[in-house]
Amino acid sequence: MMQIKTRSNSVELFSYLLEQLSKSPVVLAIVTATQGGTTTRVGDKLLIWGDAQSFGSLREDTVNTAVMTQSFAVLKTGIAQRMVIDLDTDKNTAGQTKVQIWLTRWQGVDAIATAKATLSALEGPEPSRLIVPLVTGQFPYIINQVSPSLRNLQGQDAYIENL
Repeated sequence: MMQIKTRSNSVELFSYLLEQLSKSPVVLAIVTATQGGTTTRVGDKLLIWGDAQSFGSLREDTVNTAVMTQSFAVLKTGIAQRMVIDLDTDKNTAGQTKVQIWLTRWQGVDAIATAKATLSALEGPEPSRLIVPLVTGQFPYIINQVSPSLRNLQGQDAYIENL
């Protein structure tokens, strides 16, 4: 499990997510790990919906393009998935610079409730966490910072963002 601090644009991103959820499903792409020399950082986020519309950035054009392409499958099927993008163009260094991204489709009342809870946590005084289980079939959720419910992950990989 990796914990990161909230980026300054999280309120704007989750506000935009909430606005788009009232219109259509949205894929939230979150960078969960990096390796080597990449400008993409853990916690970078990109929203994708509709006909190749997006909000946010994963910093590198190669990463943005690959995620945009794969997000259409996630929009269609609703099945969350992990992507590993190898950024090395030289065959001799292949695999040394990688970005891992988790793609989740947000749709419906549960997604709207989670987006609202995330915004409330970001804007409120109480510390909270956004938990994104990196397991297909499990949806992100918010917990109180002191909650013992991290035990519910039972050894599963998860992206955890302090809000």
